[in-house]
Amino acid sequence: MSLFLTAVSTASEVLYVAERLRAAEPSLTGVLDAYAHALLQSFADSTNLFPELLRVRGTKSLDRGARTITAVHRLLLEAAAPYVGEIRRRDPEAALDTAARAILGACFHNSVRPDPMTGEAAQRRYADELGDMAMAYLLTPGRRDSAHA
Repeated sequence: MSLFLTAVSTASEVLYVAERLRAAEPSLTGVLDAYAHALLQSFADSTNLFPELLRVRGTKSLDRGARTITAVHRLLLEAAAPYVGEIRRRDPEAALDTAARAILGACFHNSVRPDPMTGEAAQRRYADELGDMAMAYLLTPGRRDSAHA
């Protein structure tokens, strides 16, 4: 992938995630579901942008990949900000960061597996499961929190 095409693809992936988050149901569940679905679709896209960015050698390519991941992460944090009060963990912002990283990691892992989720129904089901797992985590007090209650 040329440097120019990578930069254009990176911007389009960030815009795609931003669009999906803007269209999300106005709730924490809606935002996390939109994030999981958008990331999984971005990783599954035929251009394989995210895996390509992470595999490319060289400082500039790695910087682009890091900037893309940071931008997408920031979009989630901004979209979820109105709903942070619903999070039951001791540090809601840190918990949201953890959930975002877990979803991103699961989507990347799926893209490099020899048996990735393929097909629209399987990908939708997988993204739904990722969103459900993130919500279960965010809505459950931490072990330390419940042990001291």
